[in-house]
Parts: sequence; structure tokens; C-alpha cells
Amino acid sequence: MYLHKVTYISTIVVLMFNASFAQTIGQNIVAKIGAYEITEEEFLERFELTPQIKASITGISASLKNEVLYSLVAEKLWALEAEELRLTNSGLLQSTFKAIEKMFVRDALYREEILGKVNFSDEYLQEAFSRNSKTLQLYYLFSESKDEILQLHRKIKDGAYFESLLVQRSEFSLQDEPYSVNYGQMDKGVEASLYSMLPGEVSTPIQSPNGWYIFKLVSIEEKIISDSKQAEAEKKNVLTIASANVTDSIFKEFYEEFFSDVRAETNAELFFELAELVVKLINKRYDIGYKSVSKPYYLMPEDLYTIESDFGEKKLNAEFIRLNDELTTLDNFLQQLAFEKFSVDTLDSDLIKAKLNSFVKKFIEYELLAREGYKRGLQNKADVKKYLNMWRTYYLSEAFRKNLAEQISISDEEVNTYVGESLDANKLIIKIKILELLTEDLKIISNTINELERGADFRDLAVKYTIREEAKENNGEIGYFSLRDFGEIGRIAATMEIGEMYGPVQVPEGY
Repeated sequence: MYLHKVTYISTIVVLMFNASFAQTIGQNIVAKIGAYEITEEEFLERFELTPQIKASITGISASLKNEVLYSLVAEKLWALEAEELRLTNSGLLQSTFKAIEKMFVRDALYREEILGKVNFSDEYLQEAFSRNSKTLQLYYLFSESKDEILQLHRKIKDGAYFESLLVQRSEFSLQDEPYSVNYGQMDKGVEASLYSMLPGEVSTPIQSPNGWYIFKLVSIEEKIISDSKQAEAEKKNVLTIASANVTDSIFKEFYEEFFSDVRAETNAELFFELAELVVKLINKRYDIGYKSVSKPYYLMPEDLYTIESDFGEKKLNAEFIRLNDELTTLDNFLQQLAFEKFSVDTLDSDLIKAKLNSFVKKFIEYELLAREGYKRGLQNKADVKKYLNMWRTYYLSEAFRKNLAEQISISDEEVNTYVGESLDANKLIIKIKILELLTEDLKIISNTINELERGADFRDLAVKYTIREEAKENNGEIGYFSLRDFGEIGRIAATMEIGEMYGPVQVPEGY
């Protein structure tokens, strides 16, 4: 019955908007759908996410605006229907809404405690621009052993030539030319040491994540700025690196202070019981039934239902983690595990357990940060409410769409007809290749959108952020694949044109 209602309402809303779009775009409210409103800000945000590949075609801008509006109206209508069907009472949706709210509360805390305190002194910027104008040419000695690197340094202090030591070592084969270092390329402490050196000087031993280094500065090359465009690009680069360095320093200081007095205790018995079940479920799916599936390997929604069923209500409501005398139940943890989409890159039992243990640590950090945000009332900030409502509407519309899909019944005759057509050798099977960025983290989606708006290349972002191993190893690409073999992604790809972008869209593996 409600299917007819949706069609009827959507037609009215779209017609009203088409008639008044030009007059209302400058106002705060672009359209109203029941209790929902589409604000000018929301419309513009969504419109900016729409690929502008055909923007040069006359009249295409208005068409794109209408297309974005139609999708927003449909989303609101489906959300309204979800509310009418009381899908909002779903425990899964309620936990999802809470997880999203916590995520934006943490982001608000980050903006308040970290980004809000980022500033530069004139001296700091002057030093940053000075370093950016120079490229250092260096040779280096390397050892994984601290004792060996100290021995090499003593030899140099006693008069041994740096080059004489270098030619006897394996790292010499990697240094046909001096190693070039530019501003922002090295750890801040290492960079400060290197940029304080004069040509011919040798550094003291410097520790890095993979071992120890001794550097010799061969020469300093001054960068030549050829035009105003390059000058502007260099300025932007300096400010970006300087901002990242200051942000990182403030974050580390906040992190060390905030977590210095944390008391966290995990129920070891429940953890190991959960870990064994997670290992069993992941291996059962991927080692037996999905051998062709590429990494990462996901804990799927049906696995979480199995976990909840196996543990039972009593264990689900048992204390799993105690944080500063406040308890968190196993059920709370599982809901976050579902929201974050837990995955591993291996089927090794010990490594899966280690990854789950790391997830527990991250959960503790996230929970404490969210609690601090709630304590400050950050859940009441306008930005937090805005983005929570945006995602709430999206998840409600998805819940309604899935509810409709579950009501669709297919007869044996229809199945046989489809299979027969699929096997018909005369039928054309279309295969496509796509660039894909897959992530479990909504924050990465947000960062990607911001970087695309600043002109970043989607392929570069896909390689940088995607968690799908096949895409990462193939320059962001997956395919060729048949449209019907790739679920929701295949369905969407079938509607797209070459060069067009689409998203974000939720799939079982993430976004």
C-alpha cells in the first residue's frame, strides 16, 4: 500500500521544486518533505560531491542540480516511510545512530582541542620557508644495531673517512647518487638535525623506526622559483606541512596527557571466548567457501548475529571493559565492531586475535574521547547535529530500501528463465573496469570528499585509502567484471558513463 503513497508524494515534491528552483536556491530552505527539510547548505554540499564531468555542456548544470535534488527528495521520502513503519525502533539502527553520534562528538573534540589551537609564530614560518627553499644532498650509513652504529660513529670521530666506511657496506649499492631530502619529508626531529648541518658535516647516530642512521651532508641545492604559479604552490606546500607538523605536536601532547591516567580492564575470559569465535567464523567463510575473495577478510553482519546468538543475553549484557570505574558491556563492543566493519589481512589464528586485541584498545580510546566530548556538551553543537541528522536520514532510507527488497518474492519460473537467459551463449555479457575507493571509516570518506574538492586525483586517493588489496595493487582499479556479479556496485556502475564518479554508497564491506 505504501508503495503507491511514495510514488504520489515524490511526484508532487519534484514538480513543486522544478517550478520554483531558481527562486528558492538563495533561501535557507530549498525544499520540504514532511518533517524533513533540504537546506541550501545541504543541497550545495551534495551537489559539490556530484562529478562535474559534463559541466561544459550547455544546460547540463540545471540537469545535474535536478538530479541531485531528486536523490535527496527520494532519500527523505524513504526515511519518512521508514519512520512510519517504525524501523527506527530497530536495535541495529539505534546502535548505528549512537555510533555515528559518538564519531562526530570525537571529531568536535578534535577540532576544539587540536585544530582550534593550531597557530604559527613568525619565526616558525620563516624557518619553514627557509627549509622549503633548500634540497639537502646526503649520504648515509645504516644499521639495525645500535651498538654497530655507535661503533661506526666512534671510528669517524677518531678520524676515519665517512666514504671509506660507506664503500665497505651493503647500503653503498643504494647510493649511486646522494640521497635528496626536502622539507617535510623526514621526521621533525631528524629534519631539524639535518637542516642545522653545513656541507661536509656528519650527524650523530639518529634512530628511525627501522634502525639507525648516520648522515653526511654533501651539498645544499637552492630551489629556483620560475613563476608566480610555482611560488603559490610552494607557499601552499609550506603551510600544509607546517600545519600538519604543529597539529601532530599538539595531538601528541594532548594524547599523552589525556590517556596518562586511564584505568582500563578487559574481561579476559570473555575476550578469549570472543576471539576464538571470530577466528572460527572468518576461517569458515573465507578458507572454505570464498577462496577467490581478495583481502581483507571481513566479519560479516550474519557473523555478528551468530556471535550474539552463541553468547546469549546474559553474556551480552555482562561487563566486558571497565573504563575509569564505568563499565561497557560486550553488546556495546559488538555494536562498535559491526559499525567499524572489523577485517583482517590473514587467516592466521594468532594474528586475527592480535588484530581483535588492537581493536579493543582502539575502542577504549574512542570511548574515552567520546565520553569527554559528551561531558563538554559537544553533542549539542550545530555541526554535530547537522551531520548526525544527515547520516540518520541516509541509514533510514537504506533500511526502508532493504525492507522493500526483503518483501520481493521470486517464483521458480522466474529463476529458471533468468538462469536460461544467463547461460544463453548468444547473449552479450558486458564487463567493466572501475576505480574504487573502499573503506570502513566514514572519516576517510569525509577526507576524500574534501581532497576531491581541492582538485586531488581520484586514482591517487583510491590507491592511498582503499582497503581492497586488488585495487591497491592495481593502481586503484578492479575488473574486468560482469555487472551482475558485483552486487550493488555492479548495479550502480551499469547506470554510469565512462569517466563518471559516484558515491559514497554503503556495501557490506564498508563505503
